[in-house]
Amino acid sequence: MFHYPFDPSQFSETARVWWNLFGFYLTVAILLGIAVYAALVLIPFIYSRSRKAVDEIKPGVVPGERGRNAYLAVIVVLILASFLAVFVESYISVNELASLIEEEYGVTIEQLQAGEADGALVVEVRGFQWGWTFKYPNGIESDVLYLPAGRPVIFKVTSDDVFHAFSIPDLRVKVDAIPGQVNMGWTVPQTPGTYRIQCYELCGVGHAEMISKAVVLPPELFDFWYESLGEELVVEEGG
Repeated sequence: MFHYPFDPSQFSETARVWWNLFGFYLTVAILLGIAVYAALVLIPFIYSRSRKAVDEIKPGVVPGERGRNAYLAVIVVLILASFLAVFVESYISVNELASLIEEEYGVTIEQLQAGEADGALVVEVRGFQWGWTFKYPNGIESDVLYLPAGRPVIFKVTSDDVFHAFSIPDLRVKVDAIPGQVNMGWTVPQTPGTYRIQCYELCGVGHAEMISKAVVLPPELFDFWYESLGEELVVEEGG
């Protein structure tokens, strides 16, 4: 029923940015890990070869080798450089996404996060033990989430009972569902297909079965479904 792709970047704009950042973070982590493990192996070896014999060390006299902080300085610089690289790349990626969303769809990320973006589809998501209900502006209520491809979608998420977490992993969407509170989330799905919806907050004995599906439709097919007031569609799975 569902697919589990290694690379989700083609499914939504947020998934593309997430995937690029994940690859960058992984590269930084691997390089930093190699440097740290290399230091763990090489530094004891280097010090063992240059260490003075015990009888050469005089009480009250600090050997010349002590106090050299070159290795420590290199490690600190590598760590700081890694954090700086991650921060800069994250800042650039988020700003590129914001610019793309504004240029392509005429809305800002701030408007999407506030749930007040013109032209965006607003879906009210309600979690309960153990399922999901999705309500659309024209009054349609469905236990299947239908979304239009190539259009910003805003999720207004809440819960009827306990804490849940509304998530569409392939689209890299995750929003806490909390009783008495409405949390915002958004995405721009790109590829038509069927995607898994899963609760990501342990919410009781039925948590593992709190699964639904999001069906991303071509714009014209979504409009047909929307105007037909939620008539159930049989669509070919894919994406």
